[in-house]
Amino acid sequence: MTLPVIGGLWVGPRLSWVEQLCLRSFVDRGHRVVLHVPAPVGGVPEGVETRPAAEICAPPFDISDGDRHRVALYSDIFRLHLFRQTAFIWADLDAYCVRPLAFVSPHVFGVSHRGTYPTGVMRLPAESPTLAAMLAFVSAPNPVQPWRGGRAHRLARRRIAQGESWGIEALPWGCAGPKAFAHFLRQTGEAHHALPPAAFYPLRIEELHKLHTPGLPPEAFEGAGVYSVHIYGHQRRHIARVLGGMPAPGSYLEALCHRHRIDPGAAPLLAEGWMAR
Repeated sequence: MTLPVIGGLWVGPRLSWVEQLCLRSFVDRGHRVVLHVPAPVGGVPEGVETRPAAEICAPPFDISDGDRHRVALYSDIFRLHLFRQTAFIWADLDAYCVRPLAFVSPHVFGVSHRGTYPTGVMRLPAESPTLAAMLAFVSAPNPVQPWRGGRAHRLARRRIAQGESWGIEALPWGCAGPKAFAHFLRQTGEAHHALPPAAFYPLRIEELHKLHTPGLPPEAFEGAGVYSVHIYGHQRRHIARVLGGMPAPGSYLEALCHRHRIDPGAAPLLAEGWMAR
């Protein structure tokens, strides 16, 4: 079968070895990979196509200062429009591909060990009720998180009556990501399409330190049913702040760099922005 196209988004001037590794892993497994960027970016691996992000969805609010909340929210919104306009599978740039994502179902997403529904690797069909509900939520005037209780909705009504208005960017961190995804999946009944935790999130949160542990063989991470290993933002921060921006010597991540011919020294993960705090 023809493998699906992998789509991603990057906001920033350059890619580190982590993003290079994850993008290259999909290319090396046979996928076409399209990286959408709002501005030119350095360090894109060979074999990865770049396209203007505005072809799918331009930022609906200012992200020029690199604010983490607004950039993450833009990523959440962009992903929804990507599903509406293409059949691409979305992959975060810290999702490492173990096996080709050769899925027949148009629904591609997984549940975590904790019962949440992360958005690191996923696809929804264009006609998905969950997709429609999420697009309506993120574009609504004066949005309120629908999973919040009555108090939040009463407060919103009072604010509107007083002449206030706001957009999705005024809501708290993560409002359009996994929390919204889980809420609407359960509301529409599409949660049953979820793949088991091993598919995309094989490591429990308390096991993520193994990514940096010397001597663990790839088989410890790449068992049966594992399609992707997620590195997560907080582990990227650990690499930048504690490990000097490099994979730990002898670790799984270092082995992956050798596997895919990535030179971490040429693109270290710098402790910049939110990762420096």
